[in-house]
Amino acid sequence: MPEPDLDWVAETLTGHVRQLYEFYGEYLGIRIARKHIAWYSRGRPDGAVFRNKINYTESAEQQIQAIRDYFDCLQNKGDLAA
Repeated sequence: MPEPDLDWVAETLTGHVRQLYEFYGEYLGIRIARKHIAWYSRGRPDGAVFRNKINYTESAEQQIQAIRDYFDCLQNKGDLAA
C-alpha cells in the first residue's frame, strides 16, 4: 500500500484536531490533540522538531497553523528548524 499523500494527511489531521477541540473544548482539546499530532508526524522528517513546537502551542489557531506550516515544509522539502 503506498504512503498517503501529504495533503491528505494534513487535511485528515486538521479535521481530526478540530473534532477534538469541538468535543473537549479548546483548552483540553489542544492538550489531547498533542498526542494525536505526534502519531501523524512520527517517522517523518523533522518530526521531533515539529512535536516540540506543538507541545508549546496554547491555542487551537496556533496548532492548526503549526500543522499547516509543517506539512507545507514537508511538501517543499524545507528545513523546519530554520
